[in-house]
Formats: sequence, C-alpha cells, structure tokens
Amino acid sequence: MIYVLDEIISFTSDILEEVMRVDIPEIHDRIIIATARFYRAGILTKDRIIFESEIKK
Repeated sequence: MIYVLDEIISFTSDILEEVMRVDIPEIHDRIIIATARFYRAGILTKDRIIFESEIKK
C-alpha cells in the first residue's frame, strides 16, 4: 500500500530533538530523516545519503 501525506506539518521541538540524533552533515537531509522517523513514515528517495542513513537506522 502507498499512503500520501498531503498536509503541511509543523516543525516541532520533538522533531528538532530527533534532528539532533541524526548523524549526517547536511541539515536539510537531517530534517527530512528526522521528520520521517518522528511520524514513522517511509522515505522514497534517490538521495544516497538519506537512503544509507535509513539502512543503518
């Protein structure tokens, strides 16, 4: 099944805490990964750094 998130979400302090746990240098990638982890959502990407960080999770 594929679910599409079609709403705008707030950048909360909980997501910020998760951002601080992500160990990659690019802040934009860290925010994407942290938000997906917070909402327990998958990420469909061709970005090697994001892909590899989720494998190591």
